[in-house]
Amino acid sequence: MAGKKKGSVSTKQKRYLFKVTVVGPDDALLEKVLGVVNQSSVAIDGIRIGATDVETDDSKVRAVTWSPRHSVLDVLLSVTFAGANAVVIILNDKDPDIEAIYRKEIVDRLGSDTPTRVLTVGTGIDEFKQHEILTMFEELFQAVLKDKQKNSKSV
Repeated sequence: MAGKKKGSVSTKQKRYLFKVTVVGPDDALLEKVLGVVNQSSVAIDGIRIGATDVETDDSKVRAVTWSPRHSVLDVLLSVTFAGANAVVIILNDKDPDIEAIYRKEIVDRLGSDTPTRVLTVGTGIDEFKQHEILTMFEELFQAVLKDKQKNSKSV
């Protein structure tokens, strides 16, 4: 039989697993946002863990989101940030002071090259905001994927 074998390396999608840390001062808001993004989630010892699948033309991405409850943030911060490929800071409203605190922690724990997005939710999560959240996460996954592919080619 002529041609390429089904599932050959050249036609097979590459697979990636990303860890995204989601932080913010409002636990209820974090749960609402994660509910929009995650297909399923569990809470274990103060950390919410969820998973999302994203497919592109040549890649299959699974993103695992980790989000500590604010009350245990100090204790679980190192576990939550360990190995994270990206971070999302979720705020009710724009607050440069709180954002600066989280950004400093991100730089201290992960470095300045870690893709970080800030999401302000405002008055609530309506259909428009849900679309904005999903689009922001998808763009973040694409940024991490691009970075991973660039780094794998340079190795």
